[in-house]
Amino acid sequence: MNIEVFVTRDLPMEPQVFLAAQALLNGQAVIFPTETVYGIGVDAIDDAAIDHLISIKRRPDNKPFPVMVRDLAMAESLVDLGAAREIAKDYWPGPLTLVLPAKTQLADACIQNGTIGIRCPNHPVAQAILNIAQIPLAVPSCNPSGQQPATNAVEVRRMFMGADIAYRILQADPTEGTPTTVLKIEPTKWTVLRQGRISAETIRSYLPQGVDLSA
Repeated sequence: MNIEVFVTRDLPMEPQVFLAAQALLNGQAVIFPTETVYGIGVDAIDDAAIDHLISIKRRPDNKPFPVMVRDLAMAESLVDLGAAREIAKDYWPGPLTLVLPAKTQLADACIQNGTIGIRCPNHPVAQAILNIAQIPLAVPSCNPSGQQPATNAVEVRRMFMGADIAYRILQADPTEGTPTTVLKIEPTKWTVLRQGRISAETIRSYLPQGVDLSA
């Protein structure tokens, strides 16, 4: 099965989105838009699905997959938010990935040194899929490792023509293109691992007392 469907921001809940969520629950891979770039998602708890994603992405073993959640409550079941709770409350859903201590065991490819990179997307299609599937998803950017992420339907098709992907959910307009800000949270230091739409100055306003920011 390899199904391609166009959606719009006004119609994210059409039946194909439900079928795409079911494909994820069945261990298959789905491409869908987010507010930043396109992503390729699989069940973050299914080892076989993760192995399939590694094969599709041709991803190095030492680079963990980020995890998408539907809301703060799902995030709290996976990671210890700690001092990052306030910035998560204010910027989720949105283009912020937080690297936090893991509380539960996902697939090994989603965890590095006991931490998970986690975010809640602010895009109606991504949110619809997460709300229907109700599972955390491993969702790296839609590109073979080493290439720029796809931001439109043409790039998605070019990069993954013939790949074993159950659904390609595409939209008529390009995605925004700027990747998420990635922020690693540690007890005495917060580190901006990747600069995105949320600036270091904005992050600085959330620092707990005695914690430094490395940007």
